[in-house]
Amino acid sequence: MTKLVVYLCSFSVSGLNDRARRDIISVIGSDFCKCYGVSGTEVKVELKDGESDKWDLAVAYDSLPGVTDAVSTRLNQFRDLAADDLFAVLPSSLGYGGRVTVRNISSILGAGTEKAGSREETEREEDEEEDPGSSYEKMARQFQAETPRFSFDQLVLEEDVKERMLEAVSILENREILFEEWNLKSIMSPSVLLNLYGEPGTGKSMAAEALADRLGKKIIRTAYADIESKYHGEGPKRLKAIFLAARQQDAVLFIDEADSMLSARLTNVSDGSAQAINSMRSQLLISLENHDGIVVFATNLIENYDRAFLTRLICLELRRPGRDARKKIWFNHLYPRGDDEKTLRIPLAEDIDLEALSAFDFCGRDIRNAVKQACIATVMKGKPKVDQTELTAACQRTEMDLKRVAAAAGRNRAFRPEAVSEAERARLIKDAAKILKEKETANGWK
Repeated sequence: MTKLVVYLCSFSVSGLNDRARRDIISVIGSDFCKCYGVSGTEVKVELKDGESDKWDLAVAYDSLPGVTDAVSTRLNQFRDLAADDLFAVLPSSLGYGGRVTVRNISSILGAGTEKAGSREETEREEDEEEDPGSSYEKMARQFQAETPRFSFDQLVLEEDVKERMLEAVSILENREILFEEWNLKSIMSPSVLLNLYGEPGTGKSMAAEALADRLGKKIIRTAYADIESKYHGEGPKRLKAIFLAARQQDAVLFIDEADSMLSARLTNVSDGSAQAINSMRSQLLISLENHDGIVVFATNLIENYDRAFLTRLICLELRRPGRDARKKIWFNHLYPRGDDEKTLRIPLAEDIDLEALSAFDFCGRDIRNAVKQACIATVMKGKPKVDQTELTAACQRTEMDLKRVAAAAGRNRAFRPEAVSEAERARLIKDAAKILKEKETANGWK
């Protein structure tokens, strides 16, 4: 029988409840059995307190099952699997970062009476000492928090939407009262999971940064493309690393284009790609459940979300601005606010007419683009100030561009997958398969 002693270094045994202790023992025992092909009756696991600034857990073994091949490879597989699985069972409040080492018990206790292990094991342990951190921590360093570019005062939203955003902020601002004094943590997670949806250009990304600024936190901006990987199984690891980075840096985590990650899990799984997608979505559910900070999602396609995610999120629709709101947005994009490095310094003529500009049915992004075009035109013509003529001309160009894009989208809609019904899509796939089969037969392909 193999005895495994799990030394807890970044938290103590007494700091865990009974369930967490059982979960650690279960994960360590079952993962060891998987890697060495033994039954649970051949492994005994116990927990003890340990001391280390480098590791969260140190797993000590007294002996290994009778295998002679790839000793260090099996140990590394066991270490990585256990480090991975422990994320799912340990509360994020413990600060677990995936830093796990596996050693012969004599090397941990520093005693010479125990078997020191083979030369291969010793070399592996020496190499591991040079490792500055776990693979998750290395990945987490890739995601650095940045200072928000926008303040909450710059947001122009309908009052009901702004009020709900402030409620979400209030949860974190009053965490001590809500979750410690009133003990709401016994029935709910202290995390804030906010989902911003709406048409493109309605200010979802800006709102996420404004929330971070209101909380006095930095923000980690990411999207599905930053998380997915061409390597099978790497996506869930990168996802964990992003949440770890957000915890370590106490940052707001912003995930754009969230429909790519929060859509329904695939039911007909027949290849590695589909399995990887489902694995990532399952891992996201686990990460959200264990996270105790704020995560902001943004999407244009909330209708694609899986209900399992929707029930966990505070969903806010950012609608297209009305005329009064557009007037405020124009003001924010033209006139200076404050006296710091973010303050606008656009030289404006006295004939600026915000009322006339707000007549154009633009969203915030369109207004920003029009201001940019007007500024460029002014500089190119050698004018000293941006005037109403240039702003109006920029609005007209922007409006024309939007109409052209809309017309092109209408012409191409017949070729877009979402424009085809499920029945029609199934028929097309069947016909395509039939044609391919006929070509294979005609060309003698196997």
